[in-house]
Amino acid sequence: MARLNSPSPLRVGLCGAGMMGATHAAAYAGIPGAKLAAVWDTDLKRAEALAARFGGTVYAHRDDLIQAVDIVDICLPTPCHLEQIQAAAAKGKAVFCEKPLGRTLEECDAAIGACKRAKVPLLVGHVVRFFPEYRTLRNTILNGDLGDVGVLRMKRVVCSPGPAGSWYWDFEASGGCVLDTAIHDLDWLNWTLGRPASVYGVGFRDAPSLKDLAYLTLQWSSGAIAHLESSWSHDTFATSFEAAGRDGIAEFDLRDCAALQVAYTQAASDGGGNVVPESPLAKSPYQAELEHFVAVVRGAAKPLIKPEEAREAVELALACLDALRSRQPVRLPSRRGGPSARTAKPRARALPAAHPE
Repeated sequence: MARLNSPSPLRVGLCGAGMMGATHAAAYAGIPGAKLAAVWDTDLKRAEALAARFGGTVYAHRDDLIQAVDIVDICLPTPCHLEQIQAAAAKGKAVFCEKPLGRTLEECDAAIGACKRAKVPLLVGHVVRFFPEYRTLRNTILNGDLGDVGVLRMKRVVCSPGPAGSWYWDFEASGGCVLDTAIHDLDWLNWTLGRPASVYGVGFRDAPSLKDLAYLTLQWSSGAIAHLESSWSHDTFATSFEAAGRDGIAEFDLRDCAALQVAYTQAASDGGGNVVPESPLAKSPYQAELEHFVAVVRGAAKPLIKPEEAREAVELALACLDALRSRQPVRLPSRRGGPSARTAKPRARALPAAHPE
């Protein structure tokens, strides 16, 4: 651990040189406390191309990369996450893993257990927690500015993340748009409102035509309801939310916020990434996320997202998939040690004289 306390930049080893790997590499370039030192990918030419852009030594073998770095950053398909986490933890390396943590709860538990036994940090890339719009909405709700929130609508839609035959369209590997894409919003809802009491959904999936979409309804014991649209069937990337409470409404739509919208998608031969929207902010949320991770590794910050919360996001996504499959509501157990939904802080408010109350 002496190396982690050194003023020298932490050496980052990137496992996966696809779209998300390139996104992370660009983010590390802006973080003084970290340096991309190594790149590994099953496609050696892709790893070499990424290293040519951002630096770092290309390794032909993953274990050699792990040995040479302080941090292992995993940007590989979901079925590969557990094996890479276990390999990094076994060598005492801090681990950052793209979402979802695993395809099953058993995989999540094994990953968390491996890092706990090795006493190494494990953070999972739920980057929406670092987007200012979503952080602002959460604070607005928790501060009670909207009063008791009754209804939320959230949308996250993209084009096909890969060509026919790619791992994304193997549902048993990816979990489709719910586990891979909607999990961003599901994690945010867990983070903001707590675990819902039940979920229900309808959807359509057809891999040959590259169509996958889901409409989900989540309900909390407080009576709050969230409607969530997730899709891999659109032409462009779009995300939005609307939260309605007793005292007001908060709205955001990405399409209304920028004169120029850019979203990069992968070439047909690339199987390890997704559509990544370009951020107009001076510091991208991906850089903010990885800066936070570096601070956690150095002991200068507490993790904004715990591995157990990443597991809860997977648990909620799997419940949504069960609801889609059965066309029946699925109930979730209450989170141990607390209520199944958070309530907003009371806010003093002056009512007009004619107010019906």
